[in-house]
Amino acid sequence: MITKINLNNVASYKSPTALETDKKVNLIYGLNGTGKSTLSNFLNKQTEEKFKNCSVDGLDENKEILVYNQSFIQENFFEPENLKGIFTLSKENKEAETKISNAKKEIEKLEIEKETKDKEFVIEQSSINQKTENAKNTVWKIKTDYSGGDRVLEFCLEGYKGSKDNLFSYIIGLPKPDQKPTKSIDDLKKDLQSISGNNAEKYPYLPKISFPAQIVENEPIFTKQIVGNENSSVSQLIKELGNSDWIKTGLQYLPTEPIKENEICPFCQEKTISNTLLESIKNYFDASYEADISFLKAFLAEYSLIIESIPSKAIFETNPKFETNKKDFEIKRLK
Repeated sequence: MITKINLNNVASYKSPTALETDKKVNLIYGLNGTGKSTLSNFLNKQTEEKFKNCSVDGLDENKEILVYNQSFIQENFFEPENLKGIFTLSKENKEAETKISNAKKEIEKLEIEKETKDKEFVIEQSSINQKTENAKNTVWKIKTDYSGGDRVLEFCLEGYKGSKDNLFSYIIGLPKPDQKPTKSIDDLKKDLQSISGNNAEKYPYLPKISFPAQIVENEPIFTKQIVGNENSSVSQLIKELGNSDWIKTGLQYLPTEPIKENEICPFCQEKTISNTLLESIKNYFDASYEADISFLKAFLAEYSLIIESIPSKAIFETNPKFETNKKDFEIKRLK
């Protein structure tokens, strides 16, 4: 049996307050705001943080305190909004009924949203259908404009002239070009008329322009610095002069056989050329140097032949279609 209830620092009990009794049945009454609800809430939920300074004396640990107050009603009774005054008892039933009620509200909300979306869908679908029909009519105008009579482009519509839907599906299925076409409908008509029907003209064959010189241009030797034998005694002098070709050209004016005395230098016109100097100059232009020079000469000859194989511009200018395609030709030729 509870003999004493201690309340402190909670709600209206700002200072320690005790309620003592030796009776099994006790009646507590008072004005609003005097702490009756706080007392019952404490007995109902003693473990809550706000009641940490409160306690109960005389209570058997095996006994359960049952409190019937407003909190108990809210937790254990469910009152439907449309049936005021009718309750469902038990905490579990209340939770279930609350979930069902909330679910019904959510369903009603979703149904309203669905109805709104359905109306929007019907309006949007109607707009799409109207736009699609307008597009089909626009595409069908291609058929009426370019078929029948002497319309030379009619052959492009074979198989699609009998159905607006088929022509529309065919047109929208075509891959879209990355760039705007450069030729107009009239240009296409003229091109077609020039190769078909009574107006067909035969033009002379135009040779293909090709330039395979990239193979030569990409040869590794063109990234190499060609120098002579750096172990030669005259290599440093030739480097300082900065013109090994000039030195090599002068070799043809020097004796090919050993000399008895100094010869006249083809560069300075003084008798400074000795056998030793002659051998040093020849050793500078060694086999590796000569091999690189031979490669360059061979590539030059090959490159020259490729240049000469390019058809003359005059060959193209004599063609009747040259003026029409002059711009494209010049771009191709410059590449």
